[in-house]
Amino acid sequence: MASIGPQDDGFLTYVRPTSGFLIYIEAKPGISGLPVGTVTFDFDQTDPNVLPDLQVLVSRAIGDGSTAVCDDGPLPLPLGGVPATVPVTFGGSLAAAGAINDFACRFDARGSSAQACTRDSFGVDSFTNTQSRVQFCSSPGIGTELAFPVGDTIVSARVRDIAGQPGLSRSIAIRVRP
Repeated sequence: MASIGPQDDGFLTYVRPTSGFLIYIEAKPGISGLPVGTVTFDFDQTDPNVLPDLQVLVSRAIGDGSTAVCDDGPLPLPLGGVPATVPVTFGGSLAAAGAINDFACRFDARGSSAQACTRDSFGVDSFTNTQSRVQFCSSPGIGTELAFPVGDTIVSARVRDIAGQPGLSRSIAIRVRP
């Protein structure tokens, strides 16, 4: 069960166990009015400017912090974690592009509230914000391979539209207590 704490250092803080929870990101069209992009993996190991539409970074490594990109494939592939990006910058280096792709590839894009990974108070699949048009759901959730370390980890995300224009980034703190 999550508890939501006061804003610490400007971040809404969620107190969580190390694993066994869901992260979801909702998006709506931005200033351009164009639809939200739904690509969760677009990586070129030679070009740091190739990025997916969903861009997610963490301030501290989760799981084993592996720098292997998108190491979440079918077994027996060993499942790896996601490296930290400090400072949190969306692109500009191959390391940041790899980290963005590594976390984003673990999300599924849901284009209708009937397919949402969240439910309303009646138990019906539903986006949490009625203006949202896409919901990205950590799939199948945050398992032990992506366990968060004890303490605060900032999760920052932004989403691009179909023309590649990024929206504003938003951040939350995931707090794991010892």
